[in-house]
Amino acid sequence: MRLTAYGGAGEIGGNKFLLEAGDSKIILDYGVSYACKSLYFSTFLQPRRFNLLGDYLITGVLPAIPGIYRPEMLGDELAHLNTASPSIDGCIISHAHLDHCGHASFIRADIPLYMGEGTRILAAAREAAKHPSPENIFNRGRENGVRECKTFRTGDRLKVGDFEVKPIHVDHSVPAAYGFILETSEGALAYTGDIRLHGPMAKMSRDFIRECRDRHVETLIIEGTRILDDNRHSETAVRESLTKVIEGSAGKMVAAVVGVLDFDRLKSLLQACISNDRTLVISLHHAHILRNLASGGLRMEIPKMEPEILVTYQKRRGSGRYRESDYRGWMSEILNDKSTPLLKDAEISSDPGKYVLALSRAEDIIGLADLKPPTGSVFILSTSEPHTEEQVLEMDKIENWAKILGMRFHHIHASGHASGPEIIEIIEEINPRRVIPIHSQHPDMFEKLLKMRGMGCDVMKPHPNHVVEL
Repeated sequence: MRLTAYGGAGEIGGNKFLLEAGDSKIILDYGVSYACKSLYFSTFLQPRRFNLLGDYLITGVLPAIPGIYRPEMLGDELAHLNTASPSIDGCIISHAHLDHCGHASFIRADIPLYMGEGTRILAAAREAAKHPSPENIFNRGRENGVRECKTFRTGDRLKVGDFEVKPIHVDHSVPAAYGFILETSEGALAYTGDIRLHGPMAKMSRDFIRECRDRHVETLIIEGTRILDDNRHSETAVRESLTKVIEGSAGKMVAAVVGVLDFDRLKSLLQACISNDRTLVISLHHAHILRNLASGGLRMEIPKMEPEILVTYQKRRGSGRYRESDYRGWMSEILNDKSTPLLKDAEISSDPGKYVLALSRAEDIIGLADLKPPTGSVFILSTSEPHTEEQVLEMDKIENWAKILGMRFHHIHASGHASGPEIIEIIEEINPRRVIPIHSQHPDMFEKLLKMRGMGCDVMKPHPNHVVEL
């Protein structure tokens, strides 16, 4: 087998791994490399819509792989990348975070795209919340029509070329996250996707580890986002902290930022609200995703829209006057659904101690100025810690807004990624011959930490665009 990392090597996210065995080729994930993208693009410097793929290729945001991209997006200048038939047998997506699936939209429609049923619903709902874009996975290409995805659940077996793939749920900060065991005549390989052992569904990650061990996985491709971090904060600890902060904010406004796909965190915040006799007011984006999941027939516990515990916040948009034209598409559907309770700014401001406002983005703190939070109110950031200089600068701006509004700032979070000790524990239990560290800014630490534990497996650090012989 051979592995080529086109993203996710020496960086957090951007996972794109080409795996070859005999004449078969598959790609594991096709995510956005934010590290590379930030070198060339920003809020005010964007790729050209008519040459989107070309601008991504020339900057290296996307790799120049022949036979995988949508022909209608290549144009004459990139015609050398177009082939009569696809060059790979399929692309397998581990979960719905954009650093794992965000650039799958560029893959040609005759290449099968595999993802979990929950991932399919989450990705489609997120795209419906945006304007139509060539970067939407489920877009309508001019030549190839609507992409159809092949979905799976834990226990299914996929045949992709000569690869037999077994998807297994793992615990992460988004539902329907999977790791994979891939078997060929050349041996068994496992890919963790993003994984943790300290979350509320840690048993699923343990199941994945056991399956890897039972199938004698020889090569383990494992994420290492937090290889240097010993912190094992659990979701239970987050829920307790949220409960305590809300309890100490009687009569004050409480607003918390929760990732729109992080339902473990949303459920923790909901429990903290119930414990403090407050009603959770969620954003329109949260309500949109919940509605889609509830109608998808998935086997997961989803918070229900019940007036006594969970309602929706109709924030001001466009004209700032709650006009019907300010809310279109999916937003209009939510607003016209009479079964969905809605609150506006004035209703929250009139009784700030009754509610907790869940925001989907940290930048939504600006809108809190209209709610006039009482001095000493609370702003909680309950999303991941910053990994880059740009993210640190954004965090500073959020804290500055909290000061202007007279709000106490708290960062309460448990990561969706395994800690350093958990990563080593996973490797020890699977006991592979080879370890390939990915999704990490510190892949060199794997060899050092494994040697300290007396582990004799080889650590093969991948380099961008280089082939690793397995």
